[in-house]
Amino acid sequence: MSKGDLNLLEGDSQLSASTLPPSEAAPQAEVTRRGFLKQSGGAASAAALLSLPKASAAATVPVPATGPAQVLGPGAVPATLLVNGKPQKVMIEPRDTLVTVLRDRLGLLGTKLGCDRGGCGACTVWVAGAPSLACMTLALDVAGLAGQPPQAITTVEGLAKGSVLHPLQQAFVDKDALQCGFCTPGMLMSCAALHEQARAAGKLASVGEKEVREAIAGNLCRCGAYPHIIEAALAAAKLPTAPAPGKGGVK
Repeated sequence: MSKGDLNLLEGDSQLSASTLPPSEAAPQAEVTRRGFLKQSGGAASAAALLSLPKASAAATVPVPATGPAQVLGPGAVPATLLVNGKPQKVMIEPRDTLVTVLRDRLGLLGTKLGCDRGGCGACTVWVAGAPSLACMTLALDVAGLAGQPPQAITTVEGLAKGSVLHPLQQAFVDKDALQCGFCTPGMLMSCAALHEQARAAGKLASVGEKEVREAIAGNLCRCGAYPHIIEAALAAAKLPTAPAPGKGGVK
């Protein structure tokens, strides 16, 4: 190699990337959408962590001391149910549903056990003034225990006042609003709840078919007696007076 060739190599080694054309410069790092989101997300998380206030002993809220939790079961425990205005002493297992206690322990057979999964409405009762499915309610949840008063329960037996039927019960009889009768107690409780709520608001006379259909939407009649049930509910709403049922009325 000649001396001229050596000088040429030395000159080439002193060339910088800035003197090269753009097509021959080193490729720049490409910013992808995924990379941008990762970087921006990490930066936002770091900023949020830095902005958090430092924990201090003065800012710590003390947790109030509570006594030991009440252990119930696995066997039956003594409890009180307030049914149709009367306290009932009964032994209840934690697994017992309200419908089984009403029927098997207290002998209130008006409340029917149908699907046992909250789908037919045959077991409808009032709990604390609101329609509830007795097959989906644990009896201990509404019972009176130590330090816990019982909730008011009204069954279909509690609608009448002695031998005088509730106006809705009488309307069911007059309009023949039943066939086999298995769904009738639940239908009565749902319709009566509608009536008592409307009566408390002073709007009983304005109850229409739409409101009745909504009230019994969760009650199944396999016999298809819906037309007469609706007719009975509307007829009872148009009576001059509709006295409230026994104790434990609807809220």
